[in-house]
Amino acid sequence: MTARLIVSLMTFPGVVLHEYAHAWACRRLGIRVLKVCYLRLGNPLGYVLHEQPEYAVQHIMVAVAPFFVSTAAALAVSLLVSLFATSPTAAEFKDLAVLVGAWLSFSMALHAFPSSGDGDALWKDVASPDVGFFAKLLLAPVVGLIRLCQAGAAVWLHALFAMAVVALPPVMLVAIMG
Repeated sequence: MTARLIVSLMTFPGVVLHEYAHAWACRRLGIRVLKVCYLRLGNPLGYVLHEQPEYAVQHIMVAVAPFFVSTAAALAVSLLVSLFATSPTAAEFKDLAVLVGAWLSFSMALHAFPSSGDGDALWKDVASPDVGFFAKLLLAPVVGLIRLCQAGAAVWLHALFAMAVVALPPVMLVAIMG
């Protein structure tokens, strides 16, 4: 078992949220979802099979939905945990709640970046003769950004991103509260 697989399994809530974000985006955009696997032992850890989007922008929105959904959820959890940590209530559960909340927030943010499978799906559109020239102009830079994120993940950029997302709300609260 590779280190990345072990980390992914330890941060499974982020994998589940990543796939949920894809499915949610499909449903919001009227793209029929054929099958969803939120978590499994294998590669990939999860996936969403859906019909081909009618427009390139829809496909882009489905591919990048996890970045926005997971980042927002991670920030929200981190903020709630930070607020809970500063409250005088439930002191006996505070340490455990902070640890669980930080793990959950980190898990969500760690899996926010689009996967290589997301980039591959968009690249198929770029390579397809059925996709128009202007759609390809829109798709190609997004695929490039996804590939750049994947290259960054090779040096654990996504982990640095996740740590920053977890740390941002408590740092902001300290700055605001003085």
